[in-house]
Amino acid sequence: MIFTKREIEEHYPLAERLRLEKTKSQNSVIYWINELVRNQVRGAEDVPSLIEVTKDLVMQVEDLYAEKENSLTNTSETQSNTIELDSMEEQVSDLYAEKEMLFAETKTHSIAEVISLIRGMEEQLNSMYSEYET
Repeated sequence: MIFTKREIEEHYPLAERLRLEKTKSQNSVIYWINELVRNQVRGAEDVPSLIEVTKDLVMQVEDLYAEKENSLTNTSETQSNTIELDSMEEQVSDLYAEKEMLFAETKTHSIAEVISLIRGMEEQLNSMYSEYET
């Protein structure tokens, strides 16, 4: 039996009308799809809210991947910086070793003494050349 809206409002109380609307909507495919979504997906009540939940999950996954990628980039940069720092430390260590060897070989104790020694040797060499030329 089909009732007009006016007949329903005149003859049926609100609770009965709500029950009839629910019964009518239960004959719809959309109602059952929404019921499936409501029962299967936490946080979703119907198809539009399922779409919103899905978008939110996709954004969270993209954020996690971006964070992981940044973490890997920072790790590789840190490793690169560590390698460069190790190389610089090795170079400084080699320079100090050369400096100590220079002091030991020339029997000097400072760079100023080494410079003075070199200048003295240059003067001796220049005087020897000048004596040889004359």
